[in-house]
Amino acid sequence: MHCVVRTRGRDGRIRHAVVGRGVSIPVEQEQEIEQPVFVEQPMMQEDEDVAQHGWPGGPLDTSLLTRYSDNVARYIWFDTERIEGAKPELRIASLGTKLNGWVPGPGEHHPNIQGWLDESGLKWLERTSLSKVDPQILSAFTERWHPETSSFHMPFGEMTIKLDDVACLLHIPVRGIFYTPILVSMEEGAALATELLGVPYEVTYLETSRQRGGTFTQQWVYDCWQRNLHMYHIYDCAARAYLLLLLVGCTILTDKSYTRVNAKWLPMFRDLSTLNKFSWASAALVCLYDNLNDASMFTTHALAGYPTLLQLNVPYEDDLHIG
Repeated sequence: MHCVVRTRGRDGRIRHAVVGRGVSIPVEQEQEIEQPVFVEQPMMQEDEDVAQHGWPGGPLDTSLLTRYSDNVARYIWFDTERIEGAKPELRIASLGTKLNGWVPGPGEHHPNIQGWLDESGLKWLERTSLSKVDPQILSAFTERWHPETSSFHMPFGEMTIKLDDVACLLHIPVRGIFYTPILVSMEEGAALATELLGVPYEVTYLETSRQRGGTFTQQWVYDCWQRNLHMYHIYDCAARAYLLLLLVGCTILTDKSYTRVNAKWLPMFRDLSTLNKFSWASAALVCLYDNLNDASMFTTHALAGYPTLLQLNVPYEDDLHIG
């Protein structure tokens, strides 16, 4: 197993904020604190040094990476980890093991559901997730990400994850309609679940009320799938619940809650015959980029999206078992 190596520059300088004794705090907090008069001049001098000479260990030209002051890489250079303790790495929303316990074996899907799954072009997502990912290497890899360029700044140059990588690794549709989800309220989420998952409104509203928003727990969606499949034989609702759980809950659109599924994606599943008309690879990549942008900031402690896709793009990672 190889990992990204952190190095110190030739000057070896470590700087701390002048608030308290040797304590580094994020820039946004520095701006909120009323500074005594005697510390204003050193802070102004440091800002002038950065503008003229660049960040120590970071970019020399400060006009491009405009968010570098909040980037985790800046704090690591100053010997400050985002999470103190024995495990400073990010919490990773990896649900491959859970998904493996839910996905039926080959030939075990009801024929109707299997037909919609095959037609959608999404069936490969049942088998693409890594059972385990490496939080340390993903944390180190994320530290190299810069939102301004949407790329990893590596010792050998810049690299990024492209649509071609998503298509080759996941085999999901690239060409198609771009879908921009709109956040939904508790009431709207409950109404969507009633319409598309076949659950009475009072039951769906109880669930969204418990979650305090337009979301459901993964277990609740799993139960919807099982009831519609085995008790009510409402196969279109069962297929929607399964695909919502598979895509949003556990693979390409996972969020940092680890256990919830957002109802904002449900409208995509209204017409099961048109699922293959969406650019799912684009959705996966946008979701991963957004989460990398967030995780590259010092104040973020978790990474969502699809960790399998990220780990398989680490340029010097050993072969891992998928499934």
